[in-house]
Amino acid sequence: MVTHLPLITRPMAELCADGRTVFLPGGAMAVVTDEIPTADDPFLQWAAAAARLSGPLATPLFPQEDSELLRRMLARQSAEDLDLTPVHWPESAGPVNLPALAKWADDLRLPAQVLRTQLHGDGTTDEPVPYGPHRVVDLDAEGRITAPGTGVTVRLAPMSHREPSPWADVPAEALEMLSGKPYLSGRIVFSADGVEVGLPAALTNHRYRAALRAHGLRFGGSGDDALAATGAERVDEPTGYVDLAYRMDQAGAGAHAVVVVDGPDGESIHLAVNDEARSLSLLGPDGSVLLPATESGRIRLARYPGEPMSVEERLIQIAAASTGSSAAVSIGPSWAETTRNEVTPYTWQAADGTGRVLEIIGPAAAVSTPHLGVLAEAAEYLDQPIIVLATERPGRKPSPEQVSLLNRRLFVHLGQSVLAGGHDPVPVVYTRASASPELTRLLDEYGAPLVYEAPGLSASGGGMPMLNLGSAWTVRRPGGNPAGDGRAAPPVEDALSVDLIEAATGLRRAPAFTPPTVPVVSFLSASLTDPQAIVSGLDRAGPALPDQHSQLRDAVNRVPSLAGYHAVLSLTKPLLLDGPARPGGAAGTRGAAGAGGAAGAAGSAAQLGAMAPMLADLAGVSFDDRASHAILGAIGDLIEGNRSAEEVTTAIWEFKDDLPSTGGVRPNWIRKINALVPLVSEGHREPLAQIQTAIMTCPDPDR
Repeated sequence: MVTHLPLITRPMAELCADGRTVFLPGGAMAVVTDEIPTADDPFLQWAAAAARLSGPLATPLFPQEDSELLRRMLARQSAEDLDLTPVHWPESAGPVNLPALAKWADDLRLPAQVLRTQLHGDGTTDEPVPYGPHRVVDLDAEGRITAPGTGVTVRLAPMSHREPSPWADVPAEALEMLSGKPYLSGRIVFSADGVEVGLPAALTNHRYRAALRAHGLRFGGSGDDALAATGAERVDEPTGYVDLAYRMDQAGAGAHAVVVVDGPDGESIHLAVNDEARSLSLLGPDGSVLLPATESGRIRLARYPGEPMSVEERLIQIAAASTGSSAAVSIGPSWAETTRNEVTPYTWQAADGTGRVLEIIGPAAAVSTPHLGVLAEAAEYLDQPIIVLATERPGRKPSPEQVSLLNRRLFVHLGQSVLAGGHDPVPVVYTRASASPELTRLLDEYGAPLVYEAPGLSASGGGMPMLNLGSAWTVRRPGGNPAGDGRAAPPVEDALSVDLIEAATGLRRAPAFTPPTVPVVSFLSASLTDPQAIVSGLDRAGPALPDQHSQLRDAVNRVPSLAGYHAVLSLTKPLLLDGPARPGGAAGTRGAAGAGGAAGAAGSAAQLGAMAPMLADLAGVSFDDRASHAILGAIGDLIEGNRSAEEVTTAIWEFKDDLPSTGGVRPNWIRKINALVPLVSEGHREPLAQIQTAIMTCPDPDR
């Protein structure tokens, strides 16, 4: 009996105590459990061939039917190895039917493969395999997915893979090496959250997150609308996820398609993308690559016709189709770019030719050139965003303005991560300022690590920090726990280094609050200084946005400078409930019924279009002061009924001393609201009048 195992660098004594091994081509070995076979042994020849046929990166296993040796070995393998490790039914074990193979795969929690000639008859049985159309994969002689029932080998995916998230903790440079390379063909992985068809999520997100972050992904309307927008001559209905993967493989390199699955929670719409190696990725509007785990849900597939295009170009096309115009493609300065204008960028070109940037908050000249070099090297090597909190003098407490701007930038990075599927790393914050309570409290909120200069510490030869009269560099974990939770104390070094920054990148964690959803971040990504961008931003966010108004309010409570978005959504919410945001769009379904409802929706869209310039003027960035933020927040809260008129007046009075003494801020506010009042719904006019009164009664700060 031969057990065929991956070649690994662990102690061989545990795997084969008698030391009898035969090495096979492709970096594998056969562990012999009865007698040493000769090189021309038919089984070893077949095993060596199967090692090559299972995929460019795959190493199959040929275990005994009940092998404790195999189980011990599997427990010590990495997630990446196991993702590329199908288990072969040994020929010596005799014939097998699909239910028995499925039980074996489920028991090992790894894909199980068998030669079709070893299946009973043609592999059919009176006892069906649960989720069979989503699990049973036929492979041709080259190890590539082929039509059901025609494969040389049959692979059966387990209902729960033992390592469903490979490559999640692998450095970006390693992921880049795999980008565009062949992967395990016909890969299907079941997990508690759904089904992954094609490339693992980490590889998909690494490959496409920049395009998704720049352009987003939102299909306008229903699944039928998304399928129709492809312009495909026909819509196919795959019999399962295996058939879906096969059809996409047959479409060839660079093919794109829309996939709609009817799941337990409604329609799931994804963009299917083949890369240059025909490896499949699924991109979802919420950043998820997972399809619903439904046994009998309808699956529809529509391929985009015409010449291949890049994923970035496809996302732009989808955005334009979903809004009825190209406005969603170019919406002026984004929320991220607007806030970035308040920081000093330090830019350089990385070795791969891409532009890189460090964000500096505070006096950029105070950051030494050697430190900028170390930070730039770390940012490039680790693919890690870094925010520099600059100070003129080491140990000085960061100013409230710096902490406030850092809050905004961390929130922007969080929003970008949401749009990218939640896989972007939390920024590392570098500073020579003191780790003040205000700063550390903010960092704990976002789960951001801190690399900072700590006066009074130095690193001894043994690595333990020692008190002295100088200073050293160290890392602060989110939460401030130096040890005691099973982790070693943070490193302390006499000089800033890439290794120290790398130690910080492993300390990230989720924020202490619930991140905003994709619709909310999509809206926050629109520029409120551009009327068309407001309309496009509301439409891109989709019909779920009004129902998530409370999340936007939470965002404003965290970042007051976002108050304009809250005010705009409060004023437009009744119109959004009546129909789509874009002027002239098709009638909505939430607040309209029949012909009369359609007319009402069209009127609402037209009214929103007329309001957009006033909303842009109202929520523009020209009055970026605390009192203006309070007024914008008051507009949203009063209209939503969250605060009474008296409470709003009190809130505005609270910030009266922050009203700028020049520029006619209060008179301009009155003019803005006067222009908006006739355009809003009747129920909003009285609250706006109350806010006008509160503004006018604010005492002049110079008095």
